[in-house]
Amino acid sequence: MKSLVIAILLLIVQYFLSSRERTWLGAIIPIFFVLIISTSLMTGKLELNSNRDIILIILGLIIFLGVWAEGRSSLKKKRKKELEKIKSYDMK
Repeated sequence: MKSLVIAILLLIVQYFLSSRERTWLGAIIPIFFVLIISTSLMTGKLELNSNRDIILIILGLIIFLGVWAEGRSSLKKKRKKELEKIKSYDMK
């Protein structure tokens, strides 16, 4: 249960960071994910015993990058909506 709560919180933080003006903020969690996995593999704290382990790691990275892309898309839509609103005020 604790792991699920942490995963959900990470995804919420990832979406929040990804939808900010600075693009690089959304890269923080995926980069840390890769660094933690790489370090754990090199130090022997994590072992890849099956294809399932590899798939789960790749899936985790894909999810973080997907949330990043969705956050960027959301920001673009928000900017476009604000620009249209400003243009409509200018026409009045």
